[in-house]
Amino acid sequence: MDLLQVLIGPRQVGKTTAILELAKSKPTHYVSADSPLPPTAQMIFDEWEKAKKTLPQDGVFIFDEIQKIPRWSEAIKKIWDERVMMKGKQSIWILGSSALLLEKGLSESLTGRFELNHFPHWTFGEVESVLHRSLYDYVYWGGYPKVYSLNEDEERANDYIQNSIIETSLGRDILSLHSIEKPALLRQLFWYISRLPAQMVSYEKIIGAIQGKGNTATLAHYAELLKLAFLVVPIFKFSQAKHRTKKSIPKWILPNPVLVDISIKEERLKNFTFENLIGSHLLNLIYGKYEYELNYWNENGKEIDFILCKRGVPIYAFEVKSGRSKKLLSSDILEKSGIRCPYLLIHPENVEKFLRIDTLNFESLQLQ
Repeated sequence: MDLLQVLIGPRQVGKTTAILELAKSKPTHYVSADSPLPPTAQMIFDEWEKAKKTLPQDGVFIFDEIQKIPRWSEAIKKIWDERVMMKGKQSIWILGSSALLLEKGLSESLTGRFELNHFPHWTFGEVESVLHRSLYDYVYWGGYPKVYSLNEDEERANDYIQNSIIETSLGRDILSLHSIEKPALLRQLFWYISRLPAQMVSYEKIIGAIQGKGNTATLAHYAELLKLAFLVVPIFKFSQAKHRTKKSIPKWILPNPVLVDISIKEERLKNFTFENLIGSHLLNLIYGKYEYELNYWNENGKEIDFILCKRGVPIYAFEVKSGRSKKLLSSDILEKSGIRCPYLLIHPENVEKFLRIDTLNFESLQLQ
């Protein structure tokens, strides 16, 4: 049985380009809801009527940024059920850049009718093989392919990052689509974290550091929205007692290196910018794989930068060394903490090899 195809991922990573390339061998009807004026569900019905008149049975109907339409899932359910009843064979693809709104609509109205396809930020391996750029470029310009056509003019490229990616994600994808009581607090949270990549910072400390009234519950909610907009991902301390994990202090990862504040990312392969680079790659590899989770661990002054878990069980531990001296912890310490898995050291000499990995099998590469 064929299914409604759903492609979800950040803005400006090539979702539309990829799906149009995939469908270009077939007749296609493409429409986008990404416009300044808010569209309505009637737009979906109108475009479907047009598509039915022009698309043959092997045609493809593509609706981009569909989460911007109120009650979109009910409209899609109606046209999908009509297609099934009429024994239609046209493929229907919907694309979106808001994980929260897409997944909410899918669970409410389209259960059993769809297949999710996740499209993460570009990794270094993809930027290297497709755009022929170096790791030095990737750490600074990140995993948004369009940036590389602009980076000869640094001011223009930075304007694109701020206005077409960050501001659009904050302003149009979050503020215009969610109920936000304190929009200034949401923005301050993002900008504060962008200066502290891969650092452990409590919500209490953030409240004390940024201007504007709020509480930790509000900040935690806003952090979840930033995560679902693919801008910031808080990860938490590994614990064998799962109820303790989410109560720990978050370590904040920017899932694309270019999201790190410009004053910090000048460090490139040093300090916390380097550690964030490792964390962002691991997050990209597990994006959409819900059985996996990325954690850190620290106890009594001892620390492991990243622990990759599958269904709550550690499968890899990663120590990141950018230049400051670090020693791997003993197996006895790890065993007592429930961390029984390969323990790998990532440093500037092997980081390119690590970043080219596009699977979750690291052990075979002997990265230590």
